[in-house]
Amino acid sequence: MVLQLVVFDLDGTLVTAEIDFHAMRQAIRDLLISNGFPLEVLPMNSTQDLLRSAFAYAQSQGNSPVEISELRDKVYAVAVEIEWEGAKKAQLVLGARETLQELRNRGVNVAVLTNDNREVADFLLAKFEMDALVDLLVSRDEAPHMKPSTEGLELILKHFGVTSSQTIFIGDSTIDIMTAKKLRIPCIARLSKVRTEKELHEEGAIEVFPTLEPVIQYLDEQGWLPLPTENTKTKG
Repeated sequence: MVLQLVVFDLDGTLVTAEIDFHAMRQAIRDLLISNGFPLEVLPMNSTQDLLRSAFAYAQSQGNSPVEISELRDKVYAVAVEIEWEGAKKAQLVLGARETLQELRNRGVNVAVLTNDNREVADFLLAKFEMDALVDLLVSRDEAPHMKPSTEGLELILKHFGVTSSQTIFIGDSTIDIMTAKKLRIPCIARLSKVRTEKELHEEGAIEVFPTLEPVIQYLDEQGWLPLPTENTKTKG
């Protein structure tokens, strides 16, 4: 396999994860309860499960697509406030910018797939001068069915015209690994505070690193990267 595309998660992978997801889930649940949702349909184990369950319940109660869209806007407005708080505290993960640059030097496409709001994701990439090193960013604004749905990942594959066998995913959570596995894409995990190394391996990560510094060497050792060339990819 020679890689044509590397897809990165954002929070916890390229930058440190500073979003208080528990506070986000609590705020969203409080909003939903105030709108008449029963507590038993609002799980707190993950934000994705909470939203999935809430929207499914709203649909089962006969809410129209317009009403569900309005509810989604209210929920996401709460989420965005907490995402901005985390974004302002985030730090660059060691090796992130260098890894993106080297992938571009090798002619490999670089994409970011995040469950974040688009404006927050754009801010983070620009804050750490990675925006010019990313060919495509897909946020929840472009892919409303968030990870572990494969909607965003499929959009990325289609955009570049590549297959799963030409792609690697790099993330920091079991949700990232689950998403990649659904399309049979190998996933390298960055060890953050989200999951333990054991949990990441058990979910199916092919390798786990504490930073992104070893990634290029690892991919070279597997024979997956094109050889360095004099030509580098630049943004127009």
